[in-house]
Amino acid sequence: MTISFQCKKCGKNYKVSDDKAGKKVKCRQCDAPVRIPELDTDELSEDWEEPEPEFEAPARRRKSSPSRNKVKPKGRKKSATGSNQNKFIAGGAVALVLIGGGLLFLFTSEKPGGGLFKSITDKVDVVVNSQLDKSAGKSGSGSAGSDIDKMKKIGLAFHHYHDSFIRFPPADAHLVDGKPLLSWRVHMLPFLGQKELYQRFNLLEPWDSPHNSALLNEMPDIYKSEEVNRPGYTPIMTFSGEGTPFTGGRGPQMRNFTDGTSNVILCVLAGADKAVPWTQPVDLPFNQANPVSALGQTSRGAFLCVMADGSIRKIPPSISPQTLKYAIQHNDGNAVPMF
Repeated sequence: MTISFQCKKCGKNYKVSDDKAGKKVKCRQCDAPVRIPELDTDELSEDWEEPEPEFEAPARRRKSSPSRNKVKPKGRKKSATGSNQNKFIAGGAVALVLIGGGLLFLFTSEKPGGGLFKSITDKVDVVVNSQLDKSAGKSGSGSAGSDIDKMKKIGLAFHHYHDSFIRFPPADAHLVDGKPLLSWRVHMLPFLGQKELYQRFNLLEPWDSPHNSALLNEMPDIYKSEEVNRPGYTPIMTFSGEGTPFTGGRGPQMRNFTDGTSNVILCVLAGADKAVPWTQPVDLPFNQANPVSALGQTSRGAFLCVMADGSIRKIPPSISPQTLKYAIQHNDGNAVPMF
């Protein structure tokens, strides 16, 4: 095999045998020294070198299928545990919100007759009303059931009135020179389904004016009692006077009942001998020395009353004057048990 090369000074081309590779010779044309290049081994690789095998990475040894089966259930178990923990945390948060909201409503809300507070008083009413029905059966009166329904509706109307005016009747708009011209029973008419009758009254005139007197005999059935025979007269009244919620001026607010709304009488179904014209702004005078005497006489064996929380109670004629006194006063600091 020959080696081809060139004189770098004059450019003359030469060919020599490969045994002279690496030797120095003199250029015949310009006498410049020329080194014969080494034989390029790349030209011979195709003839005598065997191709070098490519490197192959050893195959990874896969885990057997039983091992994979052991890992997957473990992963699913962990996921289920995490899901259960999330559900437990979410459930706890919801329960905390519900309990906190219920307590907040129970102790801070001024709106009566709703939510948790109402559900509690409703359950109490069921027990009390069953006792009232039994008492009515013993006394032989057939009107006790309807009287209970009437008192319930009146109690609910009191609360709806409070929801609208943020106080019980009479409210500011129903006063002239600080005194009511018509009874609270008149101002409750729109909340008893008697809006049309209420609109026929002249609110700027007293109850016995010629115009308003003509409406005396149109007393709604809800204020009637079978024990009262005189048309336009009702025994459904509040206690009035110093120390009571109804002092003759502005109606009280729920927040004024610091003794607890379940401990204070809102209105009562008194005896027939205490009945008054339903439009007249007159109620039972509060006698602190003998408050029982204001209730009058009844053949029912007990006096029905509406507490400030809307529940229905019965006042036995044998109630102690002290207990009744505490139940009439709404902020004297003396809360009495349910009678």
